[in-house]
Amino acid sequence: MEMKIPFAVQNRFFPADTMEADGEIGKRFDVFAYERISSDFAIREILREAENCIRDKYDDENVQGLWRCEFWGKQIISAVRVCRIKGDERLKEEIRRSAYRVLSFQNESGYLGAYKNDEFIRRADPQACRKAGVWDFGYNWSVWGTKYTMWGLLECAQLLDDANIVDACRRMADQLIAALKKQNMHLTDAGVMHGLPAGSLMKPMLLLYRLTGEKSYLDLCLDTAAQWEDENAPCAAIIAKALTGAPPANWYEIDPYTDSGYIAKAYEMMSCFDGLIELYRVTGNEKYLRAAVMFWDSVKEDEENILGSVGYCERFVSAAKYPDCATEICDVIHWMRLCYELFCLTGESKYMEALEKAYLNAFLAGIWEDGKSGAFFVRSAGRHWNAEWQVDTKYQHCCVNNAARGFINAAESAVMRGGDGLYVNQYYPMRTHLGACSIRVSGGYTARGMVTLTVRGAAAGEKLHLRMPAWSASTEITVIGGESRICTARGGYETVLLSGEDQVIRLRFDMTPEIIDYAGDRAAMFGALDARDYHIRRWCDAGVGMCDRKQMMPHPMSVIRRGPVMLARSKRLGAKEEDMFSGETVWGLERNVSVQPIRHDCALSAVRVTITCPGGKVYSYDMCDAATAANRDLEDVRFFTMYI
Repeated sequence: MEMKIPFAVQNRFFPADTMEADGEIGKRFDVFAYERISSDFAIREILREAENCIRDKYDDENVQGLWRCEFWGKQIISAVRVCRIKGDERLKEEIRRSAYRVLSFQNESGYLGAYKNDEFIRRADPQACRKAGVWDFGYNWSVWGTKYTMWGLLECAQLLDDANIVDACRRMADQLIAALKKQNMHLTDAGVMHGLPAGSLMKPMLLLYRLTGEKSYLDLCLDTAAQWEDENAPCAAIIAKALTGAPPANWYEIDPYTDSGYIAKAYEMMSCFDGLIELYRVTGNEKYLRAAVMFWDSVKEDEENILGSVGYCERFVSAAKYPDCATEICDVIHWMRLCYELFCLTGESKYMEALEKAYLNAFLAGIWEDGKSGAFFVRSAGRHWNAEWQVDTKYQHCCVNNAARGFINAAESAVMRGGDGLYVNQYYPMRTHLGACSIRVSGGYTARGMVTLTVRGAAAGEKLHLRMPAWSASTEITVIGGESRICTARGGYETVLLSGEDQVIRLRFDMTPEIIDYAGDRAAMFGALDARDYHIRRWCDAGVGMCDRKQMMPHPMSVIRRGPVMLARSKRLGAKEEDMFSGETVWGLERNVSVQPIRHDCALSAVRVTITCPGGKVYSYDMCDAATAANRDLEDVRFFTMYI
């Protein structure tokens, strides 16, 4: 579908024309895509139920507004992405049918969502909520739902090349703009969390602007950005805050019992920066990109947890300092999205480094092995918090409906084309085509640190740029029939000049295990809990959430990284509960560590770890990658641990 408005700034890097994940990761994607997206059950039950959330319009059945409105948009975006990557014509037809069923629910006003009152866009009155006996936070997710419904429809329109769907989105946008004008509101005044969820509408609104050329849609986005630049505005002011370089956890004075308690909510804030990056592409305003880059840098430093995601239990709270990991899958996905989008514009390898860590550890840990569901929060010990179906539905969850996009963002990042050649960013098994050139990535990257690249159809003299992982102290690159060299650079790219003939290139990475002493200030985190704060209770009280303190790190302990993956002990490999949670640790000791690969049919990595300490004390553990240690719906609250 042709864009009427071109980007002012083009990406520098682009994904392969086709891509197909192989090996264990490919299997996990295929199973999940079938069970949640393309199977008869997924179409008949999961997708149809999501449609009916919009049809029935009961999100505002009481004084607050709920979030059933998001489910269809998330599910159909995932379906479109799966359809594109797999070329599934049957799924394409089901997407068309679903889009038109949803279009039949559009009001005469143009509103298309799950709220009966199409002008209910302000935060609900907390006092009225309290009087009605519902949570007094003042929920209203109407504009957030509009974002996902519009985005989903625009994805459908581009897949199907259907202008009628774009016209319906225009009516949606026009209705919302009129409602904002009628109530004298900025977009950032809408909904909860000082307008963060509503402000993330920027991304699909800019897509609609580029498809139609309608300037009022761009104006709405520019006004939103202007609010974000104004420190005195009543919204989150994320541009002004990001440009200070301070971490998001320090941006606001937080009162956990009011709307400000959510102002640093990770998923919604990262979604806004995703939109801001798009606004940079549309306008060329360097301030927008600079704010996004500075935001990413501060989050990476202050919020990255030991599984490579960011934040703790949905919020930015200086999670890098926390002794325990609890990360929402939506947060992982949108952290990966930011990494991908910033790499496309800048080509800096640090974004691919962070994406790899998040994908192979936090994200994959949250996808259940049967493909039917996943985690709400991924943990570092005990079990993961299962994604229970939300808001009185049978099959809908904010994270699970989003999850296919995580697989696809990772696949799109694996092998890319830039202005000066081809870039291999990820090394898990993958088949890709870029024009006449094909690149196959094979071997045992996560298990053995060995990768084979098979390149066919490349032009003579074309450059192949290979990302050097920062965790590999020494990487051996061998071009079969040609050169061999050792690279000691941590990060960045090494370049191989292609001959124009079919070529095989082998890489061997340094898989020396690293024991990381993880101190964490447990007393600071848990010393003064306030039982009124739901977010704190869900972190620490097994009666509310799944983060029982008995499974958390009781005192300073260590974790092990081997290659790109974090390791864990698990009952899947025969670990005993009394050993895993004894509290005994190698933290702070002098020690030597060695590993020996062991067989495990579905792990990305499985090893026997031997740690020798002074005095001859020897610890021996069978460990696997943390993503495989507990990737299932569990009742057992002491099933695995990353800590030693």
